[in-house]
Amino acid sequence: MKKWQVLLVDDEQDVHSITGLILKKKRWRRIPFELTSAYSQAEAMEILQNQRDFHVALVDVVMEKDSSGLELCEYIRKHCPSSMRIVLRTGQPGLAPEENILNEYDIDYYLAKSDATPAKLYSVIRACLRSSQDISTLLAYGQQLQSFTKTLQDVSNVSDLLVFMREALNFLEAKHSTLTVFNYDVSNFLESFIADDVTMETGEHLDFLRIGKAIVEAHERDLELLEAHPAAELGLSDSFFVIPFEAQEERQGENAMADEDAVKGGLAFRMEPELLTEKTKADFLADAVLFMDNWRIAYATVRLRERLSQEQLLRDQMYYERMESIATMVTGVAHELNTPLGVAKTASNMVTEIARNLLDAPPEDEEESQELADDLEDSCQLLERNLDRAQTLIKSFKQLSSSQLSDEKIQIELGELVSDCLETMRPDLKKHGITPEVHREEDTDLTWNGYPGHLSQVVINLVQNTIRYAYPEDKRDGSIDIFLKRPDPERFVIEYVDYGKGVDPEILPRLFDAFVTSGRSQGGTGLGMAISRNIVVEILGGSITCDSSPGKGAKFTINLPSEVNVDANDIRRMALKKI
Repeated sequence: MKKWQVLLVDDEQDVHSITGLILKKKRWRRIPFELTSAYSQAEAMEILQNQRDFHVALVDVVMEKDSSGLELCEYIRKHCPSSMRIVLRTGQPGLAPEENILNEYDIDYYLAKSDATPAKLYSVIRACLRSSQDISTLLAYGQQLQSFTKTLQDVSNVSDLLVFMREALNFLEAKHSTLTVFNYDVSNFLESFIADDVTMETGEHLDFLRIGKAIVEAHERDLELLEAHPAAELGLSDSFFVIPFEAQEERQGENAMADEDAVKGGLAFRMEPELLTEKTKADFLADAVLFMDNWRIAYATVRLRERLSQEQLLRDQMYYERMESIATMVTGVAHELNTPLGVAKTASNMVTEIARNLLDAPPEDEEESQELADDLEDSCQLLERNLDRAQTLIKSFKQLSSSQLSDEKIQIELGELVSDCLETMRPDLKKHGITPEVHREEDTDLTWNGYPGHLSQVVINLVQNTIRYAYPEDKRDGSIDIFLKRPDPERFVIEYVDYGKGVDPEILPRLFDAFVTSGRSQGGTGLGMAISRNIVVEILGGSITCDSSPGKGAKFTINLPSEVNVDANDIRRMALKKI
């Protein structure tokens, strides 16, 4: 437990005895006194070499020699903390003129022993303590400013910020001699306190549960924000006050926080009754509001840094996934081309062989001639069909890969774009036994003016997710239905439906947040859906939602404007803003 440390230096035993009796039961700010005695200059200097944290020194002038006390005062000013206050006591005032001594030795009080009544002595000591605390606070200001500067340089995440704000809270407590507890999120108040568990002044353990409930109740009663409210009616003692506050991070678009989602917190403080006046409360409130404003600014800054870091990761991952999609298409198309090209080559050889036979030895029998003609026709049909198949694959790949690598806005038929995506993914779909089908309304114009490369990345990502997560490894009869609709001339709707196991209900509300995935054990990063959402919302100006039930599959609904208004140059400069 903290005590006020008083050093008494006097060669008279009775002076020590009476001073001890006077201070024995005294308290200042509910803190007792501890008296340390020295009977000579030499003994006092020896004590001060080992202990320098005295708040007040009561020093007799005349001890071993007439100037012992003055020499000790000079030593204290050179070697002890500047917050230590000195009261010079003498039985012979004429030996040490008051005015000269106060100025020359930086002594706070000059007290003749004949005037040292109990009330006078306590009054002087209390005044010295107040002066000592003021000086300590000023010194703390400088230390805190240095600490702030150093700590702020290292603040890069919320954990660092909590360390920084703890320093600021200590500064606030030191300046106003208060016990102060800050909670920055009452929705999880037991995990959101900035405070010391044990107060140094009284040694008591803080009841964070009661303090947190008091802050919550202040919000439930709609008490005025950023005002100090007596906490007696909130479950705390009379000496406590609560200052509720709200912070709402500025966002735009779909991620904008509703009013009810604003972060709510509060600051509770306790000020000693003898210090509590309207002025001291107002002074503390002004600094407390500044503290909470700084918290909001610093927290928003740190969150911005974190978001920018995540956004850079999203941009990198977006580029990586575009390249990965192209690589996947190259592999798939190369594999898929082998079959039609192989058949076409065989059919070509058959045509050559039949033609050579017809030229070298034309059949005399009409039936044999008809058989060769039929074989030739079948071979030509096989050749044509497989070359068409190879051409379709190459065309789909060329269109899709060029759009993936381009940010140019063009007009394209949505049905063709989706079919191209499925065509390039067909090897993987076939390997996993998944059959895709595109459905479109008859006589509906699906001409879309936008960025096919970005939209194809979203479609391919949905297909890849279905392949990876929707169906068990041993299931070979999965299916995908994609419905293309145009409810009105201004917009398109793409409904992507699979019939697999569905999205985990715990993940569904956060499906489009970065780093959210149920497939981390399968190598999932949790960035694919976040990237898809950013493409649809930020680049294509639309929206994407997901409905899912366990065991009944997932349905993704993409709404797109008929014409994207974002300029290609803007896309190249665009930072993916929302996570």
